[in-house]
Amino acid sequence: MSLLELHHVSKNFGSYKAMDNVSFSVDTGRIVALIGPNGAGKSTTMRAITGLMSYKDGEIIFDEKLVSLAKTSSLAKMGNLIEYPSIYPNFTARDHMNYYAMDSKDHADIEELMHLTGIDGEKFGKRKAKKFSLGMKQRLGIAISLIRNPKLVVLDEPMNGLDPQSVRDIRNLIQTLAKKGISFLISSHQLDELQRLADDVVIINKGKILRRDTMADFLAEGKSAVNVQTNDNEKMLAIAKDAGWEATAKDDHVTITVTDGVSAQTVLAKATEAGLEVSDIQTGKTNLEDHLLEVLSTDATRV
Repeated sequence: MSLLELHHVSKNFGSYKAMDNVSFSVDTGRIVALIGPNGAGKSTTMRAITGLMSYKDGEIIFDEKLVSLAKTSSLAKMGNLIEYPSIYPNFTARDHMNYYAMDSKDHADIEELMHLTGIDGEKFGKRKAKKFSLGMKQRLGIAISLIRNPKLVVLDEPMNGLDPQSVRDIRNLIQTLAKKGISFLISSHQLDELQRLADDVVIINKGKILRRDTMADFLAEGKSAVNVQTNDNEKMLAIAKDAGWEATAKDDHVTITVTDGVSAQTVLAKATEAGLEVSDIQTGKTNLEDHLLEVLSTDATRV
């Protein structure tokens, strides 16, 4: 039996189905990405799992116990950071850790946890939470979610407000804890980060689960693409679209889907013919964002 199991769970807001027959599981020590567009049902699903919201049909089982709004005893070993951390403005980081550890006989080592999450430095010290930046509050929220030595941690946008170094630190922390057997269910719009972090992926849209797979297998089925970086990517994108190619601009490059007649050689030839300077060109599989959009596009055509 998996650590967390959802069986045919449904939740309505009036006539709107926020969760429509939702079923998936999270195994011990696995990092699972719950992804989908805005309004897909991610937050509703997480709130139901953490006992913060009732649901209409089905059942949620955590650690072999039923979870519901009325039955939350099983949640003692579940940590969460949903939306915004519950922070008291006049408490320091240490005050928070001591407070949230009070009702737990088996809480984590506070000193170690503060160090692991980076809330023990001089920036925190005796400073009250009302003076914390958004990133500092996120770090504190993650630390709070880990205070009870949970078996499962549910995180909604955990990287929100963090600088690149902090993102890497939190990623390393999550991966380290997963190797020790702690499971994670994470929702984030930072799909490139989830691609690096997650073992498994669950895609939800319009309250329905579209896919459940390992991250590796999901990405492997994506389309091949040519990623090209030039001195004028906007012009490169226009050239690709004029040629009838499926293309998108991403960060510092243009991604062109490989189809019949499209290869790195043909893309390079088009760019050179247009007088563009190509600084980098590579062929590989589409990333998590691209493949998610493919799946959502296919789902939309079935409506």
